Amino acid sequence: MLKFDINLLWTFINLIIFFVFMRLVLFKPIKKAMDKRQELIDKNINDAKKASDDAQQIKADYQEKMSDYENEGKQIIADAQKDAKLEYNKILERANNDADRIKSDAKRASEIESENARRAVKEQIAQLAIETAEKVVEKEVSAELDSDIYNKFLSESSED
Repeated sequence: MLKFDINLLWTFINLIIFFVFMRLVLFKPIKKAMDKRQELIDKNINDAKKASDDAQQIKADYQEKMSDYENEGKQIIADAQKDAKLEYNKILERANNDADRIKSDAKRASEIESENARRAVKEQIAQLAIETAEKVVEKEVSAELDSDIYNKFLSESSED
């Protein structure tokens, strides 16, 4: 059986005193240091979460702005294309108007030139008729002379 010895009692008392001493001197400072370390870790984790949330918010803002810029860019391009098409249509209309004007001017010039040519031909015919009449008046009138004058007139008018 177990003997109850005074040494056992002193050992037990020493253990209790040692435990209390260790608790006061060693465990409390270690616990305080561990609590401070835990608080620091918790603070760092919270700061990291906050930084991550801030980064996510900045990223979302950035993506929203990029989307807005992209939409704005598309709108600017659409407006520029619309303006370019309007300018193209104006230029095309001006070119068509100029072409119509040039055609009508050319047609008028052609008509004037044709009219001038007709007048010149008529003047030549009149001149030939006058020359023919002068020749007829100078000579006797005869069938043979009329035939000669007619042939001469045809040969002269075909040369011109």
